[in-house]
Amino acid sequence: MMPRVVRTAARVVIVAHLALPSIHARMTDPDPQRVVLSSDLRVAVLRGREIELEVLAGADDDYAAIARRLAGTADAGPAIAEWNGGARAGAGVWIRVPLSLLSRGYRALVLRDLFPGDRREGEDWIHIARSGKVPTYDEGLWQVAEWFTGDGSRFEQLMSANRLSSPELRNGQELRIPGALLHAAFKARLASDDTLLEFDSDAQGPHAVYRLRQGEALYSSVVARFTGRNASDDVREVAELIRVRSRIRDLRDIPVGYEIKIPLDLLEPQFLPSGHPRRLEAEAALEEMARELERQPVEETRGGLEGVLLVLDPGHGGRDLGTMNNGIWEHDYVYDVACRLKEKLERETAARVVLTLEDKETGCAPSRGDRLTANHQGTIATHPPFLAREKGEARIGVNLRWYLANSIYRQANKDGVDPDRVVFMSLHADARHASLRGVMVYVPGAGYRTGTYGHSSSGYRKYREVRAKPKNSFSKKQRIRSEAVSRKLADSIIRNFRAEGLPVHSHQPIRGRIIRGNKRYVPAVLRGNAVPNKVLIEMINMSNKEDAALLASARERERLANSLLEALFDYFGEGPRVARR
Repeated sequence: MMPRVVRTAARVVIVAHLALPSIHARMTDPDPQRVVLSSDLRVAVLRGREIELEVLAGADDDYAAIARRLAGTADAGPAIAEWNGGARAGAGVWIRVPLSLLSRGYRALVLRDLFPGDRREGEDWIHIARSGKVPTYDEGLWQVAEWFTGDGSRFEQLMSANRLSSPELRNGQELRIPGALLHAAFKARLASDDTLLEFDSDAQGPHAVYRLRQGEALYSSVVARFTGRNASDDVREVAELIRVRSRIRDLRDIPVGYEIKIPLDLLEPQFLPSGHPRRLEAEAALEEMARELERQPVEETRGGLEGVLLVLDPGHGGRDLGTMNNGIWEHDYVYDVACRLKEKLERETAARVVLTLEDKETGCAPSRGDRLTANHQGTIATHPPFLAREKGEARIGVNLRWYLANSIYRQANKDGVDPDRVVFMSLHADARHASLRGVMVYVPGAGYRTGTYGHSSSGYRKYREVRAKPKNSFSKKQRIRSEAVSRKLADSIIRNFRAEGLPVHSHQPIRGRIIRGNKRYVPAVLRGNAVPNKVLIEMINMSNKEDAALLASARERERLANSLLEALFDYFGEGPRVARR
């Protein structure tokens, strides 16, 4: 029913145009105004007041398929077919769907996009009349009620709520639609602290809703941001789950403002609704770490990191070159950063540096140029030394690193070194989704180190560091202390990368565990590591061309090393060296 308002001296009369859908279909506006949402979706406004969503049918689309996608149920198929006068749906045919048949998500998408100046105020919705992207010149209060409450006859309640004497509207007039009258598509929902997410539930269960913004992509702006996935395969897999859940046809062509549904079990804890058990658990852990640092702060150093022992662990080595992408490989380029950091520390500070691994051919000296050679001579300094001669030996090498770090730490304790002065840094370059950039720092999440760690096979027993203490386990107090001080160092690293103008991962650059598929775990080099203060630093993302170019440059590797040095000064309370010069 599309009403016409007739004004008389005595009263306002609503004259209804009774029209069956099939008749309406033949009365199509010869020149409807349209707003393009995507390559296959556009909003049409007919006669300045009637809103439809038009969809470009694909080869496999019939009315049932279109109804499932746009109305949320195949049962709406016959009504959509009738609305289109029974015309056959097929590839390349634009099919019209009236606003009244759209699902909540599509109704919200259409009206939010058509009227970008509208907004929420508390439980209510504020609509700006006749201010859409295309003219709604015949818009009256009946239309507003029909669009935003689902029932045009509620125009009188809107008149009362806005203290109006007439249903006629003027351009730019603000109308308040009380929350009690709103269609479900516009009712206020529980929102996240930053209001980016809203929480809802449907037949498939509880989920968060995110409305995609201009220039955003599902991979980086939703999956990486809210679910914690970084690896390319994981990002693609979760994106596909969300695509199906949200009834998205093409991930590369999502309309701005589209409601993306993210199942709650995919969300990182901080994005869950307040009171959710997983969020409460994560918040309690952070509070416990804050209390630990308040109870026993990290003592500041004097005289340029005096008394500090850095166990520096360049990732990979031997036959294991690590990640290879964009023309470079991980090990030798990361090793060059480590050597630059070692040289700076030994030249400019009172700190002592011990490498877990050294290249027996080149030693540890900064490169003289950009391009490096992969000579496969990175040898772990255990007793006897370990050189990975086969790729399958890389796992042994990873575990020997933390055995070696533990041996160095035990000796430092015997020598009277303050445990808080011992720092373990493992340097790496990551392989994430190509859309992501920048440094990430992994710390030993206390909740992921509750077991006993060690190896007793013959392949390990020949090493003195393993025989000295084959197994390690950590008390709750030790685990909490370790994560607390490690996060403090990670904060300093992120802060100083930013200060140096180096890229930082945009979503949660500090993490207490890795997510790979359905597994969540602390990196092996941190898991059995007894050094309280320990971090694994993924300095760049080698899958990203800009990041890879950064690591490929000797000048930029110098900046990376300088940032790590500044982070140590920052962490131990000596502030930026620049301020002291």
